[in-house]
Amino acid sequence: MAKLDESLNGWLENALRQLHTSTIGKVESYDKVRRRATIQPLIMQKMMGKSPTPHAVITDVPVMFQRYEIDGAEKECTPVLKQGDVVLLVCVERAMDQSLSGSMAFPDSRRRHSLTDAVIIGVIT
Repeated sequence: MAKLDESLNGWLENALRQLHTSTIGKVESYDKVRRRATIQPLIMQKMMGKSPTPHAVITDVPVMFQRYEIDGAEKECTPVLKQGDVVLLVCVERAMDQSLSGSMAFPDSRRRHSLTDAVIIGVIT
């Protein structure tokens, strides 16, 4: 029974290491017109029995912006990201590909809490 517990605990630990909620990354490049960035996650990944390794670079990461009303006029505030900025990434619960256009969708991918579905919500440093 101890071996089964150990195996289940190892499996659960590996699964939880792949569940991402939010993390930090470094801006490699930024397309201000499209509001998309290429990001290198800064928290390394570790698989059971292996040394920590960097995550792959994430491309085409959406960058959050804000829309405000200032003195009666609507203003859109677009972030300015610079190469080397450290940003906060939030990972969407399910695959977001089909919903980014504003459409209601049932994700056709099994991705959950994946770095592939990260959104930049702000600059940290």
